[in-house]
Amino acid sequence: MTHRALLAAALLSILVAALAARPHAVPGPHLRDFEAYWAAGATWNAREDAYSPAIWNAERVVPGVDARRDEILPFVGPPATLLAWSLFARLPYATAASLWSAFEVAAAIALVAGVALGSHARMDLFTLAAVTALGLACAPVSSAIVLGQLALPAFAAAALLVPLASRSLFAAAAAAIIAFAQPNASLGLLSQLGRNRITIALACAALASYALGAVAAGWGWPAAYARIVAAQLAAERFDAIQLTPAAIAYGFGAAPAQARLIGLAVAALAIVAAVLIAIAVRGRFARFAAFSALVPFVAAFVHEHDLVVAAAAAPWCALRTRGATRAIALTGTLLLCVDWLGLAQRPSAAVQSALLLFAALAAFASLGETRELRAGAVIGAVVACALAAAVWLAYGHPAPIWPDALGSFQAPNGASAAAIWSQEQRATGLFAVNPAWAALRSAPLLGCALLAYAIYRRPSRCRTA
Repeated sequence: MTHRALLAAALLSILVAALAARPHAVPGPHLRDFEAYWAAGATWNAREDAYSPAIWNAERVVPGVDARRDEILPFVGPPATLLAWSLFARLPYATAASLWSAFEVAAAIALVAGVALGSHARMDLFTLAAVTALGLACAPVSSAIVLGQLALPAFAAAALLVPLASRSLFAAAAAAIIAFAQPNASLGLLSQLGRNRITIALACAALASYALGAVAAGWGWPAAYARIVAAQLAAERFDAIQLTPAAIAYGFGAAPAQARLIGLAVAALAIVAAVLIAIAVRGRFARFAAFSALVPFVAAFVHEHDLVVAAAAAPWCALRTRGATRAIALTGTLLLCVDWLGLAQRPSAAVQSALLLFAALAAFASLGETRELRAGAVIGAVVACALAAAVWLAYGHPAPIWPDALGSFQAPNGASAAAIWSQEQRATGLFAVNPAWAALRSAPLLGCALLAYAIYRRPSRCRTA
């Protein structure tokens, strides 16, 4: 009965957080990131370069966008995705956004299914409801849904691919194509190389993705796309919205060259950790979850929603860990489940964050044993104190939000989309060196590291887990 009460408390807390404790809304279009996808499709339909400032011609007519200034949101997705966005762009924005919201919800359900199948959990209603509650309480998941981010569907496809590969090679290849639409989401699949069916599925998906990209941007698209990504990386390398180790080091005051070296050193350590995990963890899905949790330490772009890559490790640990390892995993999960920088950008989100933190704690605990509840309560209290300290820090060091703080920005003529984006971020104030913001951004990365470590400490015994 205790576990059912915990699950009920988690679901009630999520409901209150969503309906009664929502922070003050910020101006802008519904599904802010989907705006760039839809506009890219519209730009491509008009036979213009979706990676250029021409995208603004479509973005400026999106309901909620302030067309009196230039608030260009660049598109940096792989060319193959333009074929899908082209279809969405044939619909009015409101209709397309509603349809994409349905895809986001479906992706969240698929992620729950992938975790349950990969973890070999009991497929009963209680377990599925608890894993769902844990996902909904996770800030990267909810952020991806609210923003309309491709990261969630792509990672859900990657998570489903691991258990699907033993059932259908075609389904695994199809899932891989979707995963490749967001490169960060697919990096965890490197843990599966050497497993013949998945290796074949990934190879087929890579060829299909290349062919689809060729239809959208010509056969030489990889080189051109690499230049676009490099330019975008340079444009926001040390931006406060970046949660990469290099950006955080810069936020603490490291010089640009030092910050880059710190980023490379952390990436090297993450690669070593991945090798150790590959040796110690025989379970296929467990390896995937651990590798994915390490992605933020090696990826070039890491925004809050990109931390969804750790959304498989948290429920896996909730289902499969016990004792001290479970305490480590719970700490990591709770650190992941808060949008720490968001507290500085919208202090009114503090109550909602506290409710979701409690929901994550209750959902995680409901999947454990009764004797572990006391330790879980202590960990929850400690993280709650950290949340209170973070709220205090956030109130003293408010962070601006793009494009709200952009003012009357006008883009310079002839500049690339990446250069304009960099100037927008600078005008917004997001390139400021601020140790408080850096400290807040460090918390979810620590959570990712703890989740990967918990999987390493609890290597599954069977090859299919």
